[in-house]
Amino acid sequence: MLGIDTGLYPVKHQAFITRRLPMMGPNGGALDMIIDRRHYKGFSAVYGQQFEHTGQIIGCASPDTDAYETRQNIKYNSREFLEIVCEVFAEWIPDLKDVSILACWAGRYTEPRYIVDPEVGLLTGLRGHGFMLGQYLAKLYVDKYLGREVPGYMKELALSGHGLSENAFK
Repeated sequence: MLGIDTGLYPVKHQAFITRRLPMMGPNGGALDMIIDRRHYKGFSAVYGQQFEHTGQIIGCASPDTDAYETRQNIKYNSREFLEIVCEVFAEWIPDLKDVSILACWAGRYTEPRYIVDPEVGLLTGLRGHGFMLGQYLAKLYVDKYLGREVPGYMKELALSGHGLSENAFK
């Protein structure tokens, strides 16, 4: 309606969370983010971490082919997702094979890049990174809007830029 072609598209994304667990990280702390980036059983990454305040583990798996997941119903988690996260997390930490999943989530993420461009009024495409990076990117958005100095990579985040893919943070 605005005549803006972002090139963004929705992709089904899924996550799970366990019941409360004892801290499983180094020195009795929370388990840091762990990630397996091999292309395996239709997924390109399996990752998760433990919440320090509850001990729960939250985990996700990124689909190998966005287009396949785009057409999937977000009302249900896929059997393939549940199988891959259970298998990989149990490989990492064998004690997790006996831990039940408390809840699952399926929803839409926006791919394939971030757009942070106050000139066209867009701050979008953050996927799950929005939770971690959203506040910082919003500050950059406001700084640029107000004419303040911003990092050089902001030009890549503009609609006319190449963007930053998820790989830029690996």
